[in-house]
Amino acid sequence: MNDAGKWPYRQPDRLPVHTASGPPWSGYVIGLIAVLLTTALALGGRTWLTPPDLVMLHLLPVMAVASRFGQGPSLATSALAVAAYDFFFIHPYFTLSVSDSQSILTVIILFTVGLVISSLMTRIRRQEQEAREREQQTEALYHLSRDVLSTLDDQEVASIITRHASRLFRGEAGIWLEDGNGGLTLAAVCPESFHLSGQAMMVIRWCCDHGQSAGRGTGVFPNEAFTVLPIATGRLYGALAIRIGNRALLQSERQELLSAFARQASLAIDRARLGEEARSAAVRVQAEEMRATLLSMASHDLRTPLAAITGAGTTLKDHDTPLAPAQQHELLETICTEAERMERLITNLLDMVRLESGSCTLHREWIPFEELIGSTLVRLEKRSLGKHITLEVDKTISMLYVDAVLFEQVLVNLLDNALKHAPLNLEITWKVHQEANRVILRVGDRGPGIPPGQEERIFEKFIRGECAGVPGSGLGLAICRGVVQAHQGTIRALNRARGGAEFRIELPQPAMPPELFSSELEETLIPEAHPP
Repeated sequence: MNDAGKWPYRQPDRLPVHTASGPPWSGYVIGLIAVLLTTALALGGRTWLTPPDLVMLHLLPVMAVASRFGQGPSLATSALAVAAYDFFFIHPYFTLSVSDSQSILTVIILFTVGLVISSLMTRIRRQEQEAREREQQTEALYHLSRDVLSTLDDQEVASIITRHASRLFRGEAGIWLEDGNGGLTLAAVCPESFHLSGQAMMVIRWCCDHGQSAGRGTGVFPNEAFTVLPIATGRLYGALAIRIGNRALLQSERQELLSAFARQASLAIDRARLGEEARSAAVRVQAEEMRATLLSMASHDLRTPLAAITGAGTTLKDHDTPLAPAQQHELLETICTEAERMERLITNLLDMVRLESGSCTLHREWIPFEELIGSTLVRLEKRSLGKHITLEVDKTISMLYVDAVLFEQVLVNLLDNALKHAPLNLEITWKVHQEANRVILRVGDRGPGIPPGQEERIFEKFIRGECAGVPGSGLGLAICRGVVQAHQGTIRALNRARGGAEFRIELPQPAMPPELFSSELEETLIPEAHPP
């Protein structure tokens, strides 16, 4: 960003454009040379040039000098052209006297026309210069506003502003922002060697306290080597200090550029601070929502199984009430079922905390797919009683390269979700097949399906289905998505054509699993099976 070629606006360091280049007397010298050359040309062609032609010829150097060097040299050139025309082409020759009134009128008109041409060319040049300056200023401010839109970090915004200010004003720039405790903190400087003394910091402090510009080019501390501009919109954020290398920008008519740049910087800092406050507010709102949801879940979803366990345990403990063996078995079954339910809720909570904190590390290995399915069905064996579960697995799929513990939790959550919504007399289907280097797993049921437009929302935390009486914390599907994404896979929810919902998981897999039981390994492990 510090290279000149990387700056978007064109030649900002040339503001304002000077009227002439070189020494201040160069225009007068060139005007004199132009008049001498024009006179020599006129003397060479006086035999076939008419007096009006000679007059027009002497206007050429006046226009040329006026278009290049401004009013002073052009007026001097006009006077020299009139004198040369009078000396060489008006009778009596080689004198500056005029013998007749017609020649006097010609000299007066020649000088007047030269004066008018000089004034018009100077005005046009000034207008061109001002238009070029305004164009470059507008372009510089536009690119500043465009660049600061790319970030909402106030430190990065300050860095962008100082880089633009250093380039535009051909000097050094620094931004000091208030730290919230009444002090000032250096946010960014350009170049890094820019340094201000203790006296200079007093000027910056005065600017922040009074909200007014100070330093060179202002009425306050005008002897300082830099200019300080407040960064403020509705409230004051800090100050921008610029050591301006182009002194012409300190003139009163140039102060608009400084003011406009300070306003752009103020708006950029204000936008960054408001964005930061909005993000902080959003985080606080999200934290409050999560806390309220956790409290609600703790007060209902966790308290319900605890109440059932406590009630069943209390009944079994009460020796005054004799219980039949069937009743005892039923109470023990209730305790086990509710304990398993509470264990699933706590596991989901812990898994979600791990996923949210980023501390979830995958331990991927080749696992037989049948082992994952079998372990999942065992964990939900009691819940799946009375449900018809159909499993269709491609024969080419024998193993999966996954984290066994986390991916088993995904399968448990998907099957548990299907068991909650599938009627007793309708089946739940598991279909697994392979497409190229991806394994496709589909879990479907014949329940009420997913409400239209909720296909993505159901994967958010604490979002539960609309079916009344279905228990749950709303974390199961969110954990499924987090674990699948950690495996670089995708999961999405669909409505089936004949009713019900289907969850489709796509997992990338290596080309093929290793040969776990190669002939060489078998010979190594069981040498007696292969005698020499």
